[in-house]
Amino acid sequence: MIKTYNESLNETIYREELDNGLSLVILHKEKNINTSAYLAFPYGSLNISQVDFNGNNYTFNPGLAHFLEHKLFENHNGMDVMERFSELSCNVNAFTSYNETVYYFNTAQSDVKEPLELLLDFVQELNITDASVEKEKSIINQELRMYHQMPESRLMYETFQSLYSQNPIKFDIGGSEESVNAITRSELELCYRLNYHPNNCVMVIVSSLDPEVLCNIVKNNQSKKSFEVFVPLKDLASREPIEIVTHEKSVNMDIQASKMTYSFKLKPQHLTSLERASLEWQLKIYLELLFSSLNPDYATWIKEGIIHDYFGYDVEINEEYWYAMFYGEVEDKESFINLIDNTLKADITSLLPFIKQLKRRYLSYTYRLLDDQEDYAIHFIRSHFDSLKLEDTINIIESLTAESILNVRRILETSQKSVVIIKKGQSGK
Repeated sequence: MIKTYNESLNETIYREELDNGLSLVILHKEKNINTSAYLAFPYGSLNISQVDFNGNNYTFNPGLAHFLEHKLFENHNGMDVMERFSELSCNVNAFTSYNETVYYFNTAQSDVKEPLELLLDFVQELNITDASVEKEKSIINQELRMYHQMPESRLMYETFQSLYSQNPIKFDIGGSEESVNAITRSELELCYRLNYHPNNCVMVIVSSLDPEVLCNIVKNNQSKKSFEVFVPLKDLASREPIEIVTHEKSVNMDIQASKMTYSFKLKPQHLTSLERASLEWQLKIYLELLFSSLNPDYATWIKEGIIHDYFGYDVEINEEYWYAMFYGEVEDKESFINLIDNTLKADITSLLPFIKQLKRRYLSYTYRLLDDQEDYAIHFIRSHFDSLKLEDTINIIESLTAESILNVRRILETSQKSVVIIKKGQSGK
């Protein structure tokens, strides 16, 4: 193993590349009581169109990554995986996001050999039947219906549907009922074979236990298995037009107060991961200056009822899609829109001294990641897949200047905008 001590973070990290390509990372935390292990793949809900290095194209139904996550828990050599982890005094779970699927457990036990092997074993073996696939469809569709009955989830879904016509972000992570019903056993098995190779994953262990012992458990487990030759994949870029799909949309739901988003679809630029991350932080700080209590007008907005506690913004700057989104619980749509439009045009010169305060706040949040096992591990996983380190985030925040914050306004092109409202009233489909 390669041992690295980061003096600035006071963190010791051990790395090992196994013969089969699996990347093992041990975040050694001497004072930790618990051990957490994460097995992660850079395959999520957005990765539905792929091409391998031989030029073969693969297109999967939306929701397939989430479906696959469900199926891996179902059966391992006749064993109920979740029940066995519970017997071992471990909490086990998994999640599928836009860009990754992660399987993990947490335990206070000092003997982690069996749960570590069980995590590797059940994820590295897919046992499904046509009947089990068909049975799972009704379970996932019921889950999708449940999320569509939640106003915040429905609001986000309708917003992305209004902004994007081609990019798979327009779908729920779980897909749609139509796409779920179209998923087949052979499609799941193909996707699993292509994306769940050891060469395409990272195992991150956060523990105070001896790193050599942990490493040997993983290496011995993997040495007993054989895998096909790994063929690297990359995503086929969606041909997303700059134009939005719908300028305004409203959906009735049985809720107490209407909710809305006011979103701007921005044009992506060809930047490196580091440049995109830097630009996203600049935009976050810019909007924080304008749309938080740092702005003296904020109290007036609250007093006049234009915004309430459920108010905020979200920005995304990644390789394929960029957007800025404002959301709130509102009754007066026009007042909310005017507030956003007028504030974006405001002179922020008087607010620039607050940049130092915001930098200290976000640096504190970033350093605090080191004390939270799950947040630290997930951040490390995403950094591993995106080639960005925690130190990069710290350097980006520290290097933020008033000039860079002022200049970021140039990317906030507001011509492609969409309004989505979840209105209180009789529930609609």
